[in-house]
Order: sequence, then structure tokens, then C-alpha cells
Amino acid sequence: MSAAYAMARPVVMPSELDTLIKHGFSNEEIYKIVAPRRTLARRKAANEQLSVVETDRVLRLKSIVEFAESVFGNPDKAHHWLREPCRALDKAIPIELLESEAGAIAVRDEIGRIQYGMFA
Repeated sequence: MSAAYAMARPVVMPSELDTLIKHGFSNEEIYKIVAPRRTLARRKAANEQLSVVETDRVLRLKSIVEFAESVFGNPDKAHHWLREPCRALDKAIPIELLESEAGAIAVRDEIGRIQYGMFA
């Protein structure tokens, strides 16, 4: 691994999961999307940074929820929308799509359409 890559890689510690909880994610949602309970508990106990994949998932969740909160103008409305079936997403529940980058892109795109008043 090159030194440039190591410096550019974001470092996310398990304490960052508290930020997700403050943004309305439950522990169960975090365990389902980021990493299993035991893995995260082990990283927290060892004060070990999250893996690249786990870091990507945390940053993805944080980005989506912050975007939704800004578009909806109210965290409660954003959290409600993320947990209800969405007709524009083939009745999928947006938070369940956040397990993959492709799903997150679809959710982000739909929030963008809502931002600009383009409802499906």
C-alpha cells in the first residue's frame, strides 16, 4: 500500500457509530448495514479503527441521512421517509437499500428528486 493511499484513507473509529445513533439509526440497523454486533464490539473494545468496507458503510449512512435531513428540513420527517416503502423505489424501504452502494445511489437520487420537487 502506498503512503499516499494510507494518508488519504479516512479513519473511522467505532465511536463514530454514536453519530449514526444521534442521526436516528438503531443499533440493529447499524449491525445489519455496517457490521455484525460482535465485530463492532471487538473493534470498540480494542479501540481499533473500522475496516475499509465498514468505514465506507458508515460514511455512506452518514451522508445519506444528512442529505435527507437537509432536504426534508426536519430529522423526524427524514427518518420516517427512510423507513417507509417508497413508490418511486419500487416500494422498497430506502434504509434497506443502503446496504449496497448501488442502493444508496438510488436513494440519494430519489432524495435529490424530492429536493427539486420531482415526485414519481
